[in-house]
Amino acid sequence: MLDARTVSVTIEARAEDVIRFVREPMNLAAWAKSFCQSVAYKNGEWYVETGEGSARVRFVEENPYGVVDFYLTLATGEEMVHPLRVMPNGERCEVAATLFRRPEVSEEDFMLDGSMLLDDLRRLNQTMEQIV
Repeated sequence: MLDARTVSVTIEARAEDVIRFVREPMNLAAWAKSFCQSVAYKNGEWYVETGEGSARVRFVEENPYGVVDFYLTLATGEEMVHPLRVMPNGERCEVAATLFRRPEVSEEDFMLDGSMLLDDLRRLNQTMEQIV
């Protein structure tokens, strides 16, 4: 079993608006800066440029549950899941993301990754509050 860390933020925007924004691959570069340096659409698929090179990105199918998980497939073929939930809370919402520690990642790097993930969610919060 892998170690996991979940971080969350409250966003002063409706869950539907946040889901719509997050599901748009081009928007990853605006808020997910911990891993996404740029986004490109090539040959019918979305790719992000990461610190480890180019990775294909795909989201789970739209659903009524606020599940907005996405997957990154690295050039090596390794696929990494990024669980993301958007939960309505009146006129605002709670956004939670979970990070799993891969076996080769040190405890120190795992803690740093968790901090960067929280920074990403805070950036998402700032972005959403500017556009709604």
